[in-house]
Amino acid sequence: MKIRGWSIPDERPENRVPRGAVVVVLVGLLACAVAAAASTDKSGGAAAQLEWVQKTPLPDSASVPLPGGQGTMRLVEAGIRDTGTNVSGYSLYRTAATLNVSAGAPVGSGRIRCTVKAPHGSEVAQTSGSRASYPRSSEKLIEQEVPEVVLVEFASHGASLAVVEFEDLFPNGFASERGIKVEWPAYRVGEERWDWFLPPGKPGEDLELPFASVWRTTAIPSAKIACTLTTSAGTATARIQGALQHRSEPIAE
Repeated sequence: MKIRGWSIPDERPENRVPRGAVVVVLVGLLACAVAAAASTDKSGGAAAQLEWVQKTPLPDSASVPLPGGQGTMRLVEAGIRDTGTNVSGYSLYRTAATLNVSAGAPVGSGRIRCTVKAPHGSEVAQTSGSRASYPRSSEKLIEQEVPEVVLVEFASHGASLAVVEFEDLFPNGFASERGIKVEWPAYRVGEERWDWFLPPGKPGEDLELPFASVWRTTAIPSAKIACTLTTSAGTATARIQGALQHRSEPIAE
């Protein structure tokens, strides 16, 4: 029937869609939705939790006299931690260290570059849209938080992502003084680098600048770490290096 140009569906029972047919259509639509979901990335955003199965501390560097003859600096609290290897023969390993500059040192407006060199066959692991290196470039380093865990691209346990722990690192944050800026220089394969720009004046307490990276490698995990301070009075460099004794066992998939 029609009312003022509008068509009204015929509600007589013989013209209705059978209820069973409606159920069949809905089930079909649901099946299509499930199939479409299954055809997308099977990881579904899931990630495997990986443990550090090997670790070794690196010895502190020697105390290096600073330019101008006042104060010293050295690398401390350094170490390497490694996961097991996946079916492709890769493992994840973490390097970490802290540069310590003595309180009252004449380092105001100076620049520090720290470099970590990994063995051949290694590259910095990737997080979502960036590298798994910390601290990240920042105008206000003291406000940057240390992550408790890091999510990186790594295949294991049927997932394409892996979670590794950082909660044991740097309880005092990434900087002990305000006004410090940090930048990442251009990336080089097998290296990670940071540039710190210090504020004017002398640090009121020991200046601590920690840094860490997660690497993806087929080699025995190792690191050569160096930090160079440059001021108007000259330069000074602290160095350490170390390695695990062997590669880790395969991950129990």
